[in-house]
Amino acid sequence: MDIAGFGPSYTPRVVTEVAHAAAVIATLNSRISRSLVQSAWQTRAAWAGYARALQLEGHEVEEIDLFSWGCRVTIPGRPLRATNRGEYEAFAPWQDMLGSSDPFAWRDALPKAVELPAEAADHPPLVRALEQIRRYAQVRGGLDPWLGLPFALRDQDLTASPLPCLVGGAKAFRLKKTLNEADWLALLRALAARAERGLERLEHLERLHRKARTAIAESYRPGALPSLLALTLHQPVLSPQAVARLLDLTVPGARKSLERAAGTGLLTEITTRRTWRIFMSVDLAVEFGFAKAPLGRPRVERFLPSPSRNLAAVFDQFDAEMAAIDELLNAR
Repeated sequence: MDIAGFGPSYTPRVVTEVAHAAAVIATLNSRISRSLVQSAWQTRAAWAGYARALQLEGHEVEEIDLFSWGCRVTIPGRPLRATNRGEYEAFAPWQDMLGSSDPFAWRDALPKAVELPAEAADHPPLVRALEQIRRYAQVRGGLDPWLGLPFALRDQDLTASPLPCLVGGAKAFRLKKTLNEADWLALLRALAARAERGLERLEHLERLHRKARTAIAESYRPGALPSLLALTLHQPVLSPQAVARLLDLTVPGARKSLERAAGTGLLTEITTRRTWRIFMSVDLAVEFGFAKAPLGRPRVERFLPSPSRNLAAVFDQFDAEMAAIDELLNAR
């Protein structure tokens, strides 16, 4: 199918949505670039982004299924999904490219037909990025075009690095020769919503990070707590068996550590059985409907470390645990 024209008709509504989406993306880019939980956020955002790509290809999958798959823990009540059908085979190479230090790797792999025409220079960077993905979707099927939007946004200097939650596009990219105003408005609003959700999840994750530091500082004998809380930020769905395997604990020891972590308010149990118990970080438990959001005003965050402990040492220990967990999970 030939592609007619370039970009939308810049009606007042389209101009407003372009500006709004670009502004939200810029805010997310600024926040993530200096966040202490950047690595953990990237992992979660990659699962969310990949779920969106699968949905655009017509797969009946939800974000929670990707979190379950990524954490290697089956969540009760979710349909069992075969992992040998090829749905997930593009995830690992895509994640490798997300972490690549070569800014030209994605661009150099694009088909020649995806190159932007000279007239693209007259359009906003966000429109150029979306048009590039539209052209990509016309010449290549599968997930690759949808997974490419974070790179296109990076290449247009809208972000400093590819932000995986910004995977997107529209089925109309492949079905229509020309997009109308309604198509562009839906596309821009959906992208802005994904950026806003990415910001919300970043704020929740940063709050959990602060609560974890507080819990460790207030603990008389933290034991495995620092490692487990660091693991929780990176891998928010956990079972005693998974924790035992990852942290080299016994299953009973892992179970007790999870119960202790739940007492800090960072984890909540989403099962009611005595065997094969599943725990989830509280932010996602609320978002995915396993727990109710707290009523009333949010509690004022407090930090009351024990005077007998060196606060700097506590923070250094936890940051070291975060880095170690990141390295451990990346090596799997």
